Amino acid sequence: AAYAMSRCSYLMEATSKFHDSLPFTGIPEVDEFLPYYLLPALVLTRVTSGGEILTMGYCELNQRDSFWTSWMHLVHFRDAEWKMILESYDAMREDGKIPTTILPVIEREDDLDINLFLLLRTARYRAFYGPSENIAALWPKMKKVMDWVAGRDLDGAGLPQQVSYWGDWKDTSYMKDRRYSPFVGCLYLAALDQMIRMAGEFGDRDASRRYRTLYDIAFGKMNADVADGGLWNGKFYAQIGKDGLAWEHLAQDQMVGVLYGTVPPERAESIMDALNTTSMTEWGICNMFPYMEGITDAPGIYHNGGIWPWMSFLDCWARISAGRKQEALDILGKVFRADITLSGDCVPNEYIDSRHGTNGGFYIQGWNADLYGLMYFGLKHTDKAFFLK
Repeated sequence: AAYAMSRCSYLMEATSKFHDSLPFTGIPEVDEFLPYYLLPALVLTRVTSGGEILTMGYCELNQRDSFWTSWMHLVHFRDAEWKMILESYDAMREDGKIPTTILPVIEREDDLDINLFLLLRTARYRAFYGPSENIAALWPKMKKVMDWVAGRDLDGAGLPQQVSYWGDWKDTSYMKDRRYSPFVGCLYLAALDQMIRMAGEFGDRDASRRYRTLYDIAFGKMNADVADGGLWNGKFYAQIGKDGLAWEHLAQDQMVGVLYGTVPPERAESIMDALNTTSMTEWGICNMFPYMEGITDAPGIYHNGGIWPWMSFLDCWARISAGRKQEALDILGKVFRADITLSGDCVPNEYIDSRHGTNGGFYIQGWNADLYGLMYFGLKHTDKAFFLK
């Protein structure tokens, strides 16, 4: 306590400077809530006794959470972000698989988005800070990571397959019968696009040709009609079961493809319109709708139609990039109201019950801090890039 008091003036000055450096936009209904959603990114960033640094999901570094948590780190804490990237590649298996988590290592064989997020994170760093010899040195490892994901296209149809329910962030047992996820498909296209651009930068013609071929095939698979074996059902990208049939449920997470520009503009408009018509509630947009019946989670709960703040921020960021700013601000207002104001706890939560507007799941979720990315790149510094163009 004595030490803290002796450093109080320094702490107050540093805190004030940090606050003033945040990407406040002049939009009161957004600026007011940024500090609430940055708290998880700060308190879940740890340095170990061995010098490793991690942004945690719950008690470890996993790319799925850490990618969305670390927009603030990218901008404010460059060295910390780079160290996390290096630690992640250092943990890579010989076959190119990035472990599900590191520090400590937890391994599930089938997660796909884990690998893709690390590639997008590396490309994000390159886009923000420019070329460097450090990134060039990672290129061989990046190719192994990309090739591991491509190898999960088990029947050569063009997209990596979900084998078990650990395939992406909707890692619940009732997803076990799904083969193709629009979320993973969109991330796969985004990662291939970035790898093509980096291959050009490094003069790797073989990799450029290979990833361009993979991109074209995957794009064709994503955008073919479901009747022809694709994922497009006329309004949005459908989840495809292992029986080859399209699910009727609209998944909000495909908006990541709109954010990264891998969805054709007219189809992006169709997806947003479908979400507005089908999935909108007074608390925000359901992550999946219609609700599933006969499963563990009740309707409106968790992955069965819950409203997730981090996913809502991704969605709204994509809408801003597509020129639907006011619509995005309206959705943000709904989420803030349910998650922070009406709950009375002033703490961001994992998800919101889409039927009742009540908070659910764990609080202090690191990936909710992706609101920083929305504000910095989507509203404040629209000339700054977070992916290679």
